[in-house]
Amino acid sequence: MTSKFEGDEAAERAELMRRPSIEEAGPRYLEMLGRIRDALAAEFSWIQWSYDRKLSRAGCSDFRAYGSDGESQTLGVWTASGNLPDVQWPRAQEIAENISREYGFGPVHTIVSRPSDHQVVGFDQYGATFKLGTAKNTVMSGTTGCHLPQAVKDRIAATGR
Repeated sequence: MTSKFEGDEAAERAELMRRPSIEEAGPRYLEMLGRIRDALAAEFSWIQWSYDRKLSRAGCSDFRAYGSDGESQTLGVWTASGNLPDVQWPRAQEIAENISREYGFGPVHTIVSRPSDHQVVGFDQYGATFKLGTAKNTVMSGTTGCHLPQAVKDRIAATGR
């Protein structure tokens, strides 16, 4: 993967310092996904979500100078048995898009749109994503972009590195 910063350590540092810490970002994205999950369950009474995977952490390959200091998180996968009927999909997509916009996400992008098989993805300014799809089952997942732990932000603020 090629970094958009092309080795400019100062630009990487400035961008990561501008972003919320991972301790702030992770819970905020989980809150957003929880609100989407709950709103979909309220709208479509048959939906019973289960949490399939736990949170996992990784470094940040798109920030070469801070890749080992930065952290991105895979926030897990929520699954509900069954497919949202095609006539209900637009409403599900609208719910997800409206809530995600409150958290700084742009319009969702359609990845798949065919009978009984739909998927959208949303992105925010920090590279976070969420996906919502329905086929055999209805699935939602999310990831953070790259963020620094607060201790690293404090260290950089104090020392410049």
